[in-house]
Amino acid sequence: MPMKMARQTIALVLATIAFSIAAEDVAAPKTTFFDEAKITVNDRAHADGYLRVRITPEKGAALEATIATQKHMSENDIAKTLAEALGKAAAPNYTVDRDAGEHVKIHKAKRDVANFSVEITFSSPGFSIILDN
Repeated sequence: MPMKMARQTIALVLATIAFSIAAEDVAAPKTTFFDEAKITVNDRAHADGYLRVRITPEKGAALEATIATQKHMSENDIAKTLAEALGKAAAPNYTVDRDAGEHVKIHKAKRDVANFSVEITFSSPGFSIILDN
């Protein structure tokens, strides 16, 4: 019995070491920082859900807005609701506006404000999101 326990212990230690090495090999995702960005909403929602946009200034705290999306909500309505919510969350350092209905633009309010990254998460099927700069 002691020999079996020793083998199990050795196997566990080796598995832990292998997992640690594999975890170190996984690089953190690269982050792109923008001075302005454009979010385009394509198509309408096919089910209820949410859309969350997080703006993170370089070396700053994240600012985020989450909106509810309803089944059949149009791309223009999604963009309008997002622009309103994100505008409140991002002020005063960043401005948010819309053009052509389905486009939401994020800009630095002043030249000396930090560039920012954008993270988008959503749960409603049907529409898609394009992030441009």
